[in-house]
Amino acid sequence: MQDNRISLDGTWEFLHVADDRLSGPAEVRQITVPSPWQAQFSDLRMRAGIGIYRRTIEIAEEWLHDSIWLRFGAVFHNSRVFINGEQVGTNEGGFLPFSFDVTSYLKAGANEIKVRVDSPTDNPAEFPDSPFAEIPFGKQSWYGPLSGIWQSVFLERRISDHMNRVRLVPKRDTGVVTSGVFFARPLTAATQIRIEVRDPSGEVVLDEIHETQVGVTSMPFEFTVADVQSWSPDQPNLYRIRLELIRDGEVKDEIGDHFGFRTIETRNGAFYLNGEPLYLRAALDQDYYPDTICTVPSVEFLEDQFRKAKELGLNCLRCHIKAADPRYYEVADRMGMLIWTELPNGGMTTDRSRGRKEKLLKGIVDRDCNHPSIIIWTIINENWGVDLVNDSDHREWLKRTFAWLKAYDPTRLVVDNSPLAPSFHVETDIADYHFYAAIPDHRDAWDRFVDELSARSSWLYSPHGDAVITGREPLMCSEFGNWGLPYPKDLRDAKGEEPWWFETGHDWGEGVMYAHGVENRFSDWSLDRVFGDLRRFVIAAQWQQFRALKYEIEAMRRKPNLAGYVITELHDCHWESNGLLDMRRNPRVFHELFHIINSDTVIVPKWERVSYWAGETAGLQLSVAHGAGPVLEDCRLEISLCNETQTLSLPRIEAPFVLDLGRIELKMPELDESAQRRINFDLRAPDGRLIAHNHVDVAIHPKRGRPAHARQMVWSPDEDIRERLSALGYTQARGLEEATLIVAQNHDKAIADRVRQGANLLLLAEGEMSLYPFFPHWQAVRVQSRSGTLWAGDWASSFAWLRRTNNFARFPSGPLLDETMDRVLPEHVIANCNLLDFQARVFAGLVVGWIHKPVALGVERSYGRGRLVASTFRLFRDEPMADPTATMLLDSLVELAVESRASRLEEAVRAAEAAA
Repeated sequence: MQDNRISLDGTWEFLHVADDRLSGPAEVRQITVPSPWQAQFSDLRMRAGIGIYRRTIEIAEEWLHDSIWLRFGAVFHNSRVFINGEQVGTNEGGFLPFSFDVTSYLKAGANEIKVRVDSPTDNPAEFPDSPFAEIPFGKQSWYGPLSGIWQSVFLERRISDHMNRVRLVPKRDTGVVTSGVFFARPLTAATQIRIEVRDPSGEVVLDEIHETQVGVTSMPFEFTVADVQSWSPDQPNLYRIRLELIRDGEVKDEIGDHFGFRTIETRNGAFYLNGEPLYLRAALDQDYYPDTICTVPSVEFLEDQFRKAKELGLNCLRCHIKAADPRYYEVADRMGMLIWTELPNGGMTTDRSRGRKEKLLKGIVDRDCNHPSIIIWTIINENWGVDLVNDSDHREWLKRTFAWLKAYDPTRLVVDNSPLAPSFHVETDIADYHFYAAIPDHRDAWDRFVDELSARSSWLYSPHGDAVITGREPLMCSEFGNWGLPYPKDLRDAKGEEPWWFETGHDWGEGVMYAHGVENRFSDWSLDRVFGDLRRFVIAAQWQQFRALKYEIEAMRRKPNLAGYVITELHDCHWESNGLLDMRRNPRVFHELFHIINSDTVIVPKWERVSYWAGETAGLQLSVAHGAGPVLEDCRLEISLCNETQTLSLPRIEAPFVLDLGRIELKMPELDESAQRRINFDLRAPDGRLIAHNHVDVAIHPKRGRPAHARQMVWSPDEDIRERLSALGYTQARGLEEATLIVAQNHDKAIADRVRQGANLLLLAEGEMSLYPFFPHWQAVRVQSRSGTLWAGDWASSFAWLRRTNNFARFPSGPLLDETMDRVLPEHVIANCNLLDFQARVFAGLVVGWIHKPVALGVERSYGRGRLVASTFRLFRDEPMADPTATMLLDSLVELAVESRASRLEEAVRAAEAAA
């Protein structure tokens, strides 16, 4: 009864202390409720401890009748509440609501409300009963602690035995709703409960009265709705229920909620929603916000976020290891977004921590069970807070908890542990797994993972003989993704200041997550000479993210036995920049295009390479993945390149199904200059309506003639390289002393001496080595492997580039390396080149995350009377001329190696004049 509420949101007095041993005066300041204190005070960003809140509220005497309850939405973590100096109650746990009957503590006039919040550190000496590792905390170990009152607070006037919760279990096939209403206290007098139900249009479909007995704490009831209207993402039909508590003919209390008729089940490895196939297209949602961290800014903010998620083609959000604000689920219900939600993890398993997890899990189900949008629960994420790999007791506990949850809420699917290697499942409704691979660099690793996942690999389940496996669990990758940086100025607040969280992340991944200073690093490392300005770099990074996700999703959609996926993630979260939106929910550059790969029906091309010679015939494998939706009949697929179009007539396709169309061939157009062209795929209905679209971009190079520097006397210590160079038309020297150009994969003293005498060295390094003496010993420039380092880019993505000027202007697209350079992507980097090197000598390079750990992939330097050009591009994987990119890149590197210093200076002057 909303007129019986007094909101306590707003400004409170606040005092923070590290622990109970407070000595000397502390600063009392103003704090906004709700919102964690980390979001409001720069000196407390990473501080837990003890917070004391205080405010005074004036209450009119006529308001003080019935019972008065002080209600909290959620407080991190342990709370003690005082009114007018007397303690009225305590609460443990940071995610669920709690309340106290404060009738006897209030008075007419001014009332002081004080809340002490203990936000535990992991020091048992400070918090012996609840150290941080033993409480459910979710992502607080990742992004930083959350403390204080983070959901709304209010006083509410209700009768003492008011209704405080209703549970509704709708059965879609019959329209029967099995229900129960729960009372704050045993009923004190004869009571009637009036039940009114309205359908999605607002029409009353049920109005009846039930009698109850004195002393009961709950009342079960059941009703039937005729002509059920199902809830789904496309038609989020919601019914409303209102219950009135009546005594002596007068309404004393009321409660309301909404519900929907929907079913979720699995059959033979596929999802079914309301009996129809469902292909789960989800994104991870950390449920963090730009200014308030975990406190929802407004319902309108949520609506905007969910609308953008649907524009991206998503039908599900995996709300990650957090019990969200109830408004999150309410908006999902109204707007039609499926939700996969999860138990917040703790840091270790003890009897106390297990008890807290179990209590919280039951509380989450009790609070949120009426939301039709929620279709999946997760108990554990990635083995966090347990040790499934080594401890059989932990595995048994998880199996017991899985069984309990399935029995307590049989209307939803349950994931026991959503695993990342080396963890696994023990018993689950969904056989999901997490895997991250940088694309395009590690597409082979991604393809292997997808193949093994779709083959129901043994690593999905416990290898200890204690797993329960049906073999019919839906298979899916529930975390994967790549980074695409946001533009820093788009993240500034109303005052024009950069976000406070730019200063966090420095302790993750050797500092590559640290956002502050990204503008300076961009210019310091002369990336403006490559990309022009930072915004262009950001745009290029976001398009790389799109291409990566496109490849990864297409690889999964080719597999008919994969039932969905979860992209990491919906929006950037603090220093994590793998979102489909940025932290302020600004769209990426690909926002309006993303649905072409994130839909029920997707055209799926598979390529072996996307770099061709003019006139060459290209081959692609092609499939149509129809994961859900109406039957496709009499459709046609149009394949076009430049002015040529092929049309394929398709057979009937009934979801879920993947139609393999086999290999198609297309002839590349004749071109005089290298260029990028797009192969378009359009799936059309019989009436011409577009059902699905996709594309593949290819690089086309003109037919190669005699190399410009074919008369150079070329020599290599490697016989295979000599044969390759000869096949490519280069003139062979009879030995090192005759060579004007040396092409090698390593170097020694003899080669260095020859370069010092005037020869040029093209060093195509594919192994670790020092580049001394070509660089001074103190600089320690060396070739290093990317494997096992952050340069691999599998989590915080790497951004590799090639300057598309001078010798490399013939390569289309870029400057970032894309799929057209798939066969030459380096497995090694050249570390320790300095700022001066990056100003001019480095012609290809790589950075990680927020422009950190810059390394070269190609660098040139004078040495004696000769010159070194060193690169880690892999140019010898294929036969000569087989890959146009490798061939043209070799020619370009040879040209760079043999150019005179004078010609390079002239080119530099011309480039500077053109830029001016």
